[in-house]
Amino acid sequence: MRKAFKKNYFSIFAYPVNVNRSKSNRGNAFLYILVAVVLFGALIFALSRGGQQNSGVAELDSGRAKVAANEILSYAATAANNLTQMDAGGITADQIDFMLPNDSDFNTDAPANPNIHKLFHPSGGGLGYKSLPQDANDDDGVGLAAGYYIGRFNNIEWTPTTAPDIIFAAYEIKTPVCAEINRKLTGSTVIPTVSGDSLENFFIEASLHSGANAPFEVANCAACEEKPALCVANAAGKNLFYSILAAE
Repeated sequence: MRKAFKKNYFSIFAYPVNVNRSKSNRGNAFLYILVAVVLFGALIFALSRGGQQNSGVAELDSGRAKVAANEILSYAATAANNLTQMDAGGITADQIDFMLPNDSDFNTDAPANPNIHKLFHPSGGGLGYKSLPQDANDDDGVGLAAGYYIGRFNNIEWTPTTAPDIIFAAYEIKTPVCAEINRKLTGSTVIPTVSGDSLENFFIEASLHSGANAPFEVANCAACEEKPALCVANAAGKNLFYSILAAE
């Protein structure tokens, strides 16, 4: 009986087939664990790369907004400098002609509008005409096109007199660019809202759009008071950067 029991005992725990199956199971389990570890590592890597790419896109967008803001501010500064040079040459603010290069009379040096009075003409102010930076353009396709506008057609309340001032405008620009401009000018990314009339009527010569120019007053934008340049928005969220190039 003892021998039979001993035989049966080993037939249960030491039978060669069972030993091989045990080894095989252990090997399979190890393989499964290894595969799971590899797949988990791949998942973590993919998520990490995705996060880095998203962060890179955000940084790239921020970088583009900064570049576009710098371009707009630089162009406004260039325009102001060219006007100063014209003033030094004896051309007064009321004599300056803002005719664009695509106008049919741009190169007509007539007594009524001599080339030396034209801001964009090489014989006058010599300001090169530009389009908005692509990363700033937020044209909605309705009404006046997005772009740069310069003219003397309106008065801003806090300038020295009630005479029209020379105003530079970058019309319909993207919100991140507008916010970046204000950060550079004021240290804050807040974009004040203008009320009481349209951005076009305040900051763009009326002959270029369907409207009538209206004086820009503190009541229209309390946060704009004494600000020679600022990016503002209307109630619908359309943005415009203005700069007073010559305060009259």
